[in-house]
Order: sequence, then structure tokens, then C-alpha cells
Amino acid sequence: MNSSARHGAGAVDTIAVINNAISERMLREAFARDGISLDRVAMISARKLDLPWLDECAIHLAYPAKPRQSLLEQWRFIAFYRQAAALLRSLLAGGRIRRIYMINVENLLTNHLLVMAARHPEIQVSIVVEGIYNFQEILWRNRARWRLAVKPVLAALLGLRWRTPRGHLSGAFEPEIDRVVSFTDIGLKAPAAKVEVIAWEPVTPTVRPDPKCLLVVHTGLWQWTDDASYLHVARSFVDWVRREGFERIIVKHHPHVPPGQLEELLPPHDTWDVRASMEDLAAEIPAAVIAGTCCTALVTVKLLRPDLRCVDVGADFYCDAAYAGDHSVEHLLRGAGVEIVEIGRPAGDGGAA
Repeated sequence: MNSSARHGAGAVDTIAVINNAISERMLREAFARDGISLDRVAMISARKLDLPWLDECAIHLAYPAKPRQSLLEQWRFIAFYRQAAALLRSLLAGGRIRRIYMINVENLLTNHLLVMAARHPEIQVSIVVEGIYNFQEILWRNRARWRLAVKPVLAALLGLRWRTPRGHLSGAFEPEIDRVVSFTDIGLKAPAAKVEVIAWEPVTPTVRPDPKCLLVVHTGLWQWTDDASYLHVARSFVDWVRREGFERIIVKHHPHVPPGQLEELLPPHDTWDVRASMEDLAAEIPAAVIAGTCCTALVTVKLLRPDLRCVDVGADFYCDAAYAGDHSVEHLLRGAGVEIVEIGRPAGDGGAA
């Protein structure tokens, strides 16, 4: 069992489920504001995270590997979900849980917590923002059809409860959710009365950013589009890079998914081979320009480093190609001060490239 237990389940009155650097940072901020001690927390990582502080929790059940997107590959994670399901059943049966912090309600584990919270109104449930996901209209239409069909079955097999989310998959609009903790409320998909903003203070740079250097932050956008659409985004991105005339290009890979075609099309570049998040690296970014496609880091870095130029390439197109015409992300990007480079539609598809 890939987990740690410092004090055992008897001391636990808080359950937390996180999946990335943003939700981890928001969780730490929420813990500090709420006066939560780690020796009272049962932590479940819903993605593979290299964060030593998680092991300081009373219990930490760690995700075993990088996530997979196909149905067949989900079976490698069954053992993890069995362990997590048993842990949740044990904790909730003990009657000591008073707070739950979680990322969304589309995960098998978090959905079970939502259902159980409906039965235990004494438990306060907080959603911690995990990224750009919380600022878009992410509904079941944005997920592979097999997920909605399989999840109720898997939940039953694991001894978990399942309730199909009624709207936004973050769960912000579910009645059992008491609050949504975020770094900003610009375009946030959540009832205003539930939103609690814990703003991030700008950081002082420790290195002088090079105005002729570009940092490319890779994303998993290619997972949500067809190949032709993503190729149009990638080619347009490279065209913009060449027009800007950067003398040095650095790329930072996504922590969970490979970069897609963009990596192959980019001019010669270096890799920033670090495990830390862009938010943790904000003070030491060597480039004066950061660019990506549908990337939370463009927003968070702009908030932490207002002196940097942050650029999103292709929102006018990928919002249609990947997100069923939902352009909500553009409101967040512009509201945070991120520049949007429009790319139009590909040639021969009803518009100019």
C-alpha cells in the first residue's frame, strides 16, 4: 500500500482530495485560514504528486502513476481506488469527520464524498480550485462517453456511492458544497455567495528576465480536440513564435501528460527540467515572455509576476474545437491581463488561417 500513516485514523477529522499544484496550493492556503493541523488530515492524491509535505498528514494515500485516458488503462488503478474506498468508508463510519476539501465531483472518490455530505450536514465541504477547469463550462459533454457510463458501475463495485453531477463538474453548484476557495473570482464558475478568494501576493523576481527569451508552457489541450484541430493550433503557435523573433526558447512540460505535436514543431529549444510548479518557480522565471494554449499558469504567473508578458495562442479557435463553443476562458485570461493571439480557422474551413 503506497501510503503513509503518522497518527492513524483515530485522530482524523478532515479529509482532503487534491490533484495538482494549484489545488495543493489552494488547500494549503485554506488550511492556514481554517486553522487545520496536518495531524488531523487524511490526504488522498488524485494524481501523482511529488510534494513531501503531504506525508506529514495523519494519513496520505498517494496516487500510484501518471493518469491514463483510455478505458482499458483504468484497470491499473483499481488497487488504488479499492484502498481509497476502504479508507473513506472507515473514516466516515467513525463519525469524526467535520471538514472535507476536494477538487471536483466527477472523480469516483469525491463524488462519494458529495453523496455522504448530503447525509451529514454537519460536515463542511469546500471545493479548492484546481485550474482553468473551474473557469470554463466543463460539463459531461466535455468528457468521453464511456466515463459517465462506467463510473456508476465502478462505484458500486468499489462500495462507493455515486450521484451524477447536475451541472458544472467542479460541483460548485451542488447544494452540499458550502464554499469554493480560489485565487481569483474573475470568471469563476461558482455561486458568488460561496466564493472565498485567497489572493496570491506578487513575488519579487530573483533573476532578470531576458526580453528575447520565450518560455513555452505545454498543456494537454490536444486530448480534447481532433488531430487536425490541434495541428492548426500547434502550427499557428509556431508561426507566432517565429514572428516574434525570440533568440532563446525554453519549454516546460505538463506534469501529467505529454506535449503533443507542438513540441515537435517548435524551433530548437531547451527544456526547463524542473519538477516544481510554475507558481513555485515564479520568482526565478528566466524569460520575459510566457506563452501557452489554455494554460492556468498564464493566469497565475501573471498574478504573481505582473511584469511578465503572458500570451495565450488560439483561444478564439480552441474554445470552439475543444470546448463546444464555450469561450469563458477568454474572460479569465483577459481579466488577468493575459494577451490573446487569435489564429482564426484553418484554410479551407470557412475562414483564414
